[in-house]
Amino acid sequence: MALFQSEDIMKALLAKLYSIVNGGDDFAPANKNNFVSWVMPGMPISPDDLTFLAKGFNGKDASETRDLVRKAADFALFTDLVPDPTAVYNMKQGQTIDRNSQESLSRIYGNILKFAKVTNLEPTAAEKAKLDKFQKLLYAIQTDTDPITDEQTTHSVPTPLMQAYTAGEQAYEDAALLYNGKRINAVASDDKAAVIDFDTNAGIYRNKVKSAMNAWTSAGHKNDVEEMQAYIAQVTGRSMASWFAGLRDNYDKAVYTEGDLDITFYPVRIFPPNFYSQPWQNFYFKDSSMATHTDSSSTAWGVSGGVNFGLWKASAGASGSTDRQNANFKSSSFNISFDLAQVKILRPWFGTELFSCQGWKLDPGTWKFGDPQLSNGKTPPQGSFIAYSTNMIFIRNLKIDFDKATWQSSDVHKQLATSASVGWGPFTLKGNYSSNSASHDFQSTDTGSGVSCAGMQLIGFVNRLVGTCPNPDPKAKFD
Repeated sequence: MALFQSEDIMKALLAKLYSIVNGGDDFAPANKNNFVSWVMPGMPISPDDLTFLAKGFNGKDASETRDLVRKAADFALFTDLVPDPTAVYNMKQGQTIDRNSQESLSRIYGNILKFAKVTNLEPTAAEKAKLDKFQKLLYAIQTDTDPITDEQTTHSVPTPLMQAYTAGEQAYEDAALLYNGKRINAVASDDKAAVIDFDTNAGIYRNKVKSAMNAWTSAGHKNDVEEMQAYIAQVTGRSMASWFAGLRDNYDKAVYTEGDLDITFYPVRIFPPNFYSQPWQNFYFKDSSMATHTDSSSTAWGVSGGVNFGLWKASAGASGSTDRQNANFKSSSFNISFDLAQVKILRPWFGTELFSCQGWKLDPGTWKFGDPQLSNGKTPPQGSFIAYSTNMIFIRNLKIDFDKATWQSSDVHKQLATSASVGWGPFTLKGNYSSNSASHDFQSTDTGSGVSCAGMQLIGFVNRLVGTCPNPDPKAKFD
């Protein structure tokens, strides 16, 4: 009878999950510019923490409005990070450990807009008119009135055209996520129902991907939006002065202040905003799938950087210190399942097209924030700004079952009853978390052979590499 190490189980599980999230065949190919960073352990998030996504800042009174702003500030500051280039990283396998690099995405972006040198070849009047038209087709200026002070603020928001593009992109990613899950379950497990399902319905799942792409192309205006973005990149690559001014204006108008703590932040939203009330995809991983995903190249990346995928505990003592203990045990069987959702991160103030333009650079004489080469574009990349997050990976209804006798005798079983917090890889099983607005307990149930945890938690990010940044055209002339 085979015995499975809990750490090896987690590495194989993440290999399967990565394949589903990032794709892997001709119908839903993996994006080579993306990589996944796992949050170790997962971060519990309640739907109540995200009420601002649906309501905005339109509370029924001043108290609710302040609460919505506080929640938006918490979320924006949490997602305002740059993936740490020193984390365990392997570009070939596309996985890493999520760590805050201490670099703020909004701050780096703002400094680029403020201190970059740009090309000085002015576009023609016709090109300027076309640029202005395209920019207004993609983003509009919205004016909001503070219900408390009556102060008016303006900021950039996606137009209906851009919203349709984003909705089409999300629908395609959802269809690809479903197809990848069905395909991998059929290929890499002994689940008879999964094999029959995919053998019978593979064409339907592939057609969902094709249909989603067609809808993104037609109703979502995929080609139109991307052609406009490409034109903006092309023309502003010759003269970026006016375009940079527009980016700075959008950036400056987007900033908000959370009044109680006097915190400034740049709002971040999620699409779809009510994802937590929609159906999620089911994910499962069994002992019979272990061999397939252990042999997968996506599990070959190293864990030598102090990372341990075994179970661990963190207990706050009387001194306020945190004690972490790794625990790894063997089980003759296991079964893990949870509901999975991947959602898109929206930052209307963040012009990602900037990183495909070759009409700007950072001069050591004016750039006072470290190395002006923010990313060297190599594998693995090095620099203070190698990527930015584009999607968040959430799970809920986590269920983990091991061999009953092994579980009952394991140290982890004891930790679950006595420790303040317990986690396994990117999963939080027990703990307490708090924000500016509330404090919550995150609990699981001991099932006798494992644990069951219904709460929602964030377990990872999908990140987009910026490549070589900045990457000015050698022939460009700069002011």
